[in-house]
Amino acid sequence: MKLTVLGSGTAVPDLKRNSAGYLLEENGKRFLIDFGYGTIHQLLRLGITYHAIDRIFLTHNHPDHMCDLIPFLFATKYPLDPRTRNLPIVAGPGFGDYFDRMMQAFNHWLTPESYQVEIVELDVETRTFDGLTVTSCKVAHIDMSRGFRFTDGQGKSVVFSGDTDYCPEIVELGRDADLLILECSTPDDMKVEKHLTPKLCGQIAREAGCRTLLLSHFYPPCDGPSVMDVCRREFAGNIILADDLTVVDI
Repeated sequence: MKLTVLGSGTAVPDLKRNSAGYLLEENGKRFLIDFGYGTIHQLLRLGITYHAIDRIFLTHNHPDHMCDLIPFLFATKYPLDPRTRNLPIVAGPGFGDYFDRMMQAFNHWLTPESYQVEIVELDVETRTFDGLTVTSCKVAHIDMSRGFRFTDGQGKSVVFSGDTDYCPEIVELGRDADLLILECSTPDDMKVEKHLTPKLCGQIAREAGCRTLLLSHFYPPCDGPSVMDVCRREFAGNIILADDLTVVDI
């Protein structure tokens, strides 16, 4: 598996960091995990258009994690080059109703005519998608929030927390993972409820026993090298501070 960070930032506009988005590639398939502001242009920088995404996973429906889905769907209707393959979108319980309301709000300008959007709701379960085993768990953010663990045929695994506070579920989801991707929103002295800090990220990684920890989703006060120092006090393994277009081979 190959991971590319498309957006390592948050809701705060930043010329260096787009909002949350990740590209996971395996066996010729391309999966998007979250779809925040700027994701479409990052994909284009990689030579990837709206035709080439096989499946979208959304950790939750906050704007900085899914807002580029709107221009993406609109672009797929371009009459001279419409998307023709069905588009599966995987998210937590309740996303189907939310998606229907969103489509109605745009007066069906987003409704595809040459393909279908297939909504798949995952709760706390394991399913197989396109050759990858995907386990989802509820994390401590909003009711719809789900973390995802992707495991390939060789047993390699990558875990996405989405937005979350410390909870036993994300520790268990990240157990022995080859790559654990955690949001790291604010410094410890600026802790915000339902989000993580460098110390908590290190604690989760240590308790989970992951091999590599990738920190992302940095608000401006948490965007600096001191994040690494604080996290290392809790976790002695490999740590990566994400930038946009950081690539990790799993």
